Amino acid sequence: MKEKATLILGGGSALGLAHIGVLSVLEEQYEITSIIGSSMGSIIGGLYSAGLNSEQIYEISKSFKNTKIFSPFNLDRTIQGIFDGSSLLKLFLNWTEGKKIEEGKIPFIACAYDLISNSTVLFNKGLYADAMRASSSLPVLFAPYKFKQYLFIDGGIEHPLPLAFSSLFPKDKVIAVNVLPEAQKSACFINLESDETSKIRRLSRTEIIFDAVLQNQAYLAIRDIATFSPDIVIEAGMAEGHPFAFHKAMDFYNYGRLKALETLANYKEPRFITSIRKHYRNLIRYLPNLNIPVKDNT
Repeated sequence: MKEKATLILGGGSALGLAHIGVLSVLEEQYEITSIIGSSMGSIIGGLYSAGLNSEQIYEISKSFKNTKIFSPFNLDRTIQGIFDGSSLLKLFLNWTEGKKIEEGKIPFIACAYDLISNSTVLFNKGLYADAMRASSSLPVLFAPYKFKQYLFIDGGIEHPLPLAFSSLFPKDKVIAVNVLPEAQKSACFINLESDETSKIRRLSRTEIIFDAVLQNQAYLAIRDIATFSPDIVIEAGMAEGHPFAFHKAMDFYNYGRLKALETLANYKEPRFITSIRKHYRNLIRYLPNLNIPVKDNT
């Protein structure tokens, strides 16, 4: 009998395609009983919860580069984002066949951030497409998602790796999959002697904002790993990967599968588990109280 596990899938844009490779390994070794996802983690997790297996999701991921998500015809006229996200919602409706979360194969929660109440909202019911669209509304790139009384942006803004809500599901083994780049934890003094400005690469406005957001999210992910101590952490963030490289689905898939196999093999050793937990705790000197109450507004 397979051991039961709750999956926590984090955000990371195209880096999150590594989740698919991780899933291909986990579904062979565990009975996945529930999934909590944020941003790209909500997309991959939502598709899996809706009934697709890792192979089917991988086939979908290879078509990302051919979609019209970033088409000039989908520019946001309200100037709240570069793209309005309408094609994104249509894709989600198509991929999930218009299913509701209540009709899914396994329980699922997607995290989104509401700008009206300034708080995280958890989707555990309603259309998968709405939950996935709300959770993946990356600021600047996509316009916020207007849904009922809410105005949603990417759930990764506050919970890039939503471990804070793992207690909402049964006490199965908690497996967290972090696809974000390693957070920079060092600092240095400014060097006024150098004059190497010619080596500075020109960055677009989107790259500047996106890099800043990713670096902040990477720190938040480390904080939550150290705070909530999941049973297994799979670090599947490809260092050389680009968050917009959706055309490299195969590379991300293979990397995710490799890291999952390596991690599960190592986690059979108790000393490895202890060293990993110590590693994350040492990264964070101050751990705030993160017992987050979840209100039922239904």
